[in-house]
Amino acid sequence: MSLASAVCFIACHGGAANDFVVQAKELTSKGHTVRVFATGPALKVFQDRNISNVHEFSLEEEKEYGQIAREIAKKCQKAAAVIMDVGHIFDVFLQEAFAEIAPGVMRIAYYDNHEPYVPGGYSAIASKVMLKAHRTLFANANLVNARIYETPSKEVPLSQDSKIGLGYYSLEPPQEIARKRENEQSQIRMEFFSQHNMIDKGQKVFVYAGGNNETYFSEALPACLEFFGDLSAKEDLSDVIFVLQQHPGAKAKNIDANLVTEWLKNNEKSGSCPKIIISDMDTDSALVLADAMFYYQTSMGPKFVLAGIPTVQIGHECYEDILVKNKFCQVVNSKDELSKALQTLKENESKISSQVVEGKLGIHSDWSERLQKAVSVRLNENQTGESSK
Repeated sequence: MSLASAVCFIACHGGAANDFVVQAKELTSKGHTVRVFATGPALKVFQDRNISNVHEFSLEEEKEYGQIAREIAKKCQKAAAVIMDVGHIFDVFLQEAFAEIAPGVMRIAYYDNHEPYVPGGYSAIASKVMLKAHRTLFANANLVNARIYETPSKEVPLSQDSKIGLGYYSLEPPQEIARKRENEQSQIRMEFFSQHNMIDKGQKVFVYAGGNNETYFSEALPACLEFFGDLSAKEDLSDVIFVLQQHPGAKAKNIDANLVTEWLKNNEKSGSCPKIIISDMDTDSALVLADAMFYYQTSMGPKFVLAGIPTVQIGHECYEDILVKNKFCQVVNSKDELSKALQTLKENESKISSQVVEGKLGIHSDWSERLQKAVSVRLNENQTGESSK
């Protein structure tokens, strides 16, 4: 096996890791030697999928990031390309370490989100990573021709020839969720009601897909809870069950669960408030259970719609993500809008064509060939050794 066909994946976030699992398997099947370096939630993704040749690293102290990055770069210096996610500050250290130690390795930043701007710090870090990388690989191929932003008003100055449209989205998970909703929802619902000592009277079960950023913790979730509290003072919401499905990365600090617990204490005497439960289910089971999904900012949004689940964006202000822009979901930014959304969800469950959603996601059936081409491109002499464009 030629060393030139070796590819290294480096993952800090679970979202990108889910994509890397499939992409690593695909490259391996095409004859590439693949090595994976992962930490935190990303490491668990690879372990749960039984991926071999995975090297664990730990990120506890930021002062150690530079040394850890250099150690990884040394281990990958004979690879043809390295693909890394873009949402962790460690990715910036990685780009710098590879530029110094392994300048001949093609550095590819993987932008797994489907939005040109993502609040909560993702875009601020991603811009630094992309500008230091040789190429940026966009999961949503449509973003190749879009402006990418560091802040809502500051564009990331990426050259057009540095952007590659992959067109990748794993359609199997939402299709499997849709199948389970058809065949297993009643069983999961029965188990859920039994576990929480509730009688099933046909109540709607709404699942909130929690985030893991400051905007979600300090603005979006508090606004959501405020809307439910204010609305329950006017309407009887006791037949509504609201389930918080925490982001895996948010469970350690438990900020959102603590906010919900405090809200419940303040509203426990009200007989008209919804019942709010902090989930201990896995995410897929929660999606099967849900009569509708609520969210603010999450890369999982398209999965909800592709699985045929009615979806509502709820928060302090409208975030124009791919679902909102294409009218794939309802938007709630006040108690009155919440009232209308709840009524709509009780009356109908309109579904959106998966083909329409796939088109807006920039999915391409030839993503495998695009990936192989991306990792096979040779660096020009004037690119080798650069730490930024």
